[in-house]
Parts: sequence; structure tokens; C-alpha cells
Amino acid sequence: MSPGTGSFASHSFEIILICLVMFLLGWLLHQFIYGSKYKSQIADLDMNLNSAQTRINDLEGDLESCNAAVINAKGENAALKAKLTKLSQEGVSVDDTTGELPELGPGEEPSPIAEFDADENMIAGLATDLSQGSRGFDAESARTVFGKHVTEDDLQIVEGIGPKTETVLNDNGIHTWRQLGSTSVPQLQSILEVAGERYKLLNPGTWPKQARMAADGEWRKLRDYQEFLIGGVEPTAAHLDSTSVTYTLMGKEFRHDDLTIVEGIGPKIRELLHSRHIDTWLALAESDADQLREILHSAGEHYQIHDPETWPRQARMAYEKQWDELLAYQDYLKGGRDPGK
Repeated sequence: MSPGTGSFASHSFEIILICLVMFLLGWLLHQFIYGSKYKSQIADLDMNLNSAQTRINDLEGDLESCNAAVINAKGENAALKAKLTKLSQEGVSVDDTTGELPELGPGEEPSPIAEFDADENMIAGLATDLSQGSRGFDAESARTVFGKHVTEDDLQIVEGIGPKTETVLNDNGIHTWRQLGSTSVPQLQSILEVAGERYKLLNPGTWPKQARMAADGEWRKLRDYQEFLIGGVEPTAAHLDSTSVTYTLMGKEFRHDDLTIVEGIGPKIRELLHSRHIDTWLALAESDADQLREILHSAGEHYQIHDPETWPRQARMAYEKQWDELLAYQDYLKGGRDPGK
């Protein structure tokens, strides 16, 4: 057979076109045969992925419950140690091996044992287990009550907890309101004591109670409770007279509105400021630095060497009981001066 009348180029084009059509037919046939198989495999993979994700969520929940159990166990241990110490101080001997009170002889009366505080009654039944979960975080409700944005599980919403204290709690496995609410007061005190000298002045007695209110979304109740507190502590009869309130900062005791709590202010400058009717933390916080310089300059050369630039800021922290922030700021200062200026 002759090749016909067509040219070499036309025959080459026909061959390429035939090959392309055959390739497309083969590809379509492959998709038809194997496409359904691939779809089935993809569906199986999706199902396995969803199952794995569910399993991960379950494991995370189990882990959180285990963390809560560990924290509760530590709290119970701390409470029992505190009870043994209390019994020992009251002169009641306790068997070191069994932990039981000795048997009473004929005619003997049991020694009176003071009851633990209601909040420490076996750590309130070891508090609420994490597995109960929370009511769900409602950021808008929190904003409405507190007038600011509140982040879920922000421990600093608890009055008495600042940024550094929150870090200490995080380092000890306390990251959520529910976990803090499930931690005993003795355990918190133990954590603060180990953290260092500056944290021993903090009183965590109300922290679990506040945290449980936050975890349950009881924002108005929490706000009202915090308005009742003084520096994160429930007031006693002594607090009715504000001049009797004392605070301990870096191992030193300060009375309420004692201006020497401000780094850079000593007894003489305190008396000088008192003579100008600046005799409270709030009054100093609302004073202008230039006004304070004028007071110092008018008092003579001995006072002119002092720089009051940071005094209002420190006084504001003291007035608002922001002890963590005040300690951190004073650590940064050099003799009451900002080294960065």
C-alpha cells in the first residue's frame, strides 16, 4: 500500500492525535475503574482521622482529670500534715506509724481539738473534680460585669494574683480556674513558700473560692466578693480601722498608706509630703512628678537630689494592692529611679 497523497507532516500529526486520543481513553478508563476505590480509601482515612481526634480529646480530658487528682492528693497530704502539726502543738501525741490518736485510759477525757476552718475542712471535700467541667466561658458576660476583656482561665482575674504569681502557679501545674479552684489553701501556701521570699507575703486563702466563681461564670458574685475583699483577703474586725492594717513587703511591715513603701521615700521625705497634705497612697498616686519636685526643691539641697518621677506609679500599685507588680517594678528600679531614663 502506498502512503497516499498526504505529506509527512500531516501523517505525523495524525499519529500524534491518535496517540493522544488513546491516552485520554486509557486515563478515563483508569479513573472509572479505580476512582471509586480511591474514594472509598479517602472515606476510610477521614473516618480514622476523626476517630483519632476523638481519642486525643478523650486522652486530654483524662490527663486533665489526672492532674486534678494529683493536685487534690497533694492538697489532702498538706492538710493532713497541718492537722498533725496542730495536734502536736495542742499536746496531743499521735502514733507515727498509724497516724491515730492514742487510746484513752479509764476516766480520761479526750483533748479538745480546734476545728479546721470551713474552707479547709478536708479541703472542702477535695474541692470539685475537674471531670465535672465548667459551665462554659462567656466572654461577653464577663466584659459586661468587669468592664474589660476577660480571657478564659486568666488566673490574674483572681484578686491577689499578679503576672509573676501566675507564672509560679503555671510552673506547678495550675493553668486553669478549675484547677486553681480544686487546689487546697495549704498546697498553695506550700507552692508560694518554695517559690521564694517575696511570695511568702501573699495570702491565698480566697484564691480557690474566687477561681471557682470564675470557672462557673458567676461574674457578678465574683465582683461583689472582690469588692468585699481587702488585697484579696477577707477583712477581719481589725480591718474596720484602716490605720491598723499592715502589709509585709520584702520582709518589712508597712501600715496602710505608709508612704515609705515607695522606693525612694524615707521617713523625712514622708514627713515633708505629709506637711503638704500628701499623706495617703492615693494622694501620692494623683500627684504630678513636677509638683513633687517643686516640694523637694523648696525643702533644701538635701532633698533636691531625689527624683520623684516613679513615686506616683509606685503609690498607685500600692493603693490598688498590686503587690506582684510593685515588687517587680521596684526590682527594676535603682534607688527609686528608672534606669532606662
